[in-house]
Amino acid sequence: MKRLLSIIVVTAFAAVSLSARPAALQGAAAGGLQVSDAKLGKSVENKEIKDEATTFAVGEKAYLWMKVTGGPGDLKVNWKAGDASDTISLTIGGSPWRTWSSKTLHKAGSWTVTVTDAAGATLKELTFTVQ
Repeated sequence: MKRLLSIIVVTAFAAVSLSARPAALQGAAAGGLQVSDAKLGKSVENKEIKDEATTFAVGEKAYLWMKVTGGPGDLKVNWKAGDASDTISLTIGGSPWRTWSSKTLHKAGSWTVTVTDAAGATLKELTFTVQ
């Protein structure tokens, strides 16, 4: 009888522990990676974007800073201007996770930076101009 009672108590404890997981972890299992915030700027300091901008000069470096939830997992960041594109892979180690990608901008015009998950689904897309 003691053994049966012990099994019931352990099973009940496990069920309560699983249902009491933080909401962020529950969403991670159900929804995968999400970009909850993204900003373009001219640098990153202390894991935050600095000098937020949507216009850059030719030869300048642009940074895409992101706050990602639902990790761990992998993202791709595609920087594109006209026919030219460059894809950077990022590993997300947890949730929430702050990360960034940078690109030296050698071509004037309209640019798009797109963040996709491992399956290729678009999670975030931002546009900016290089003059």
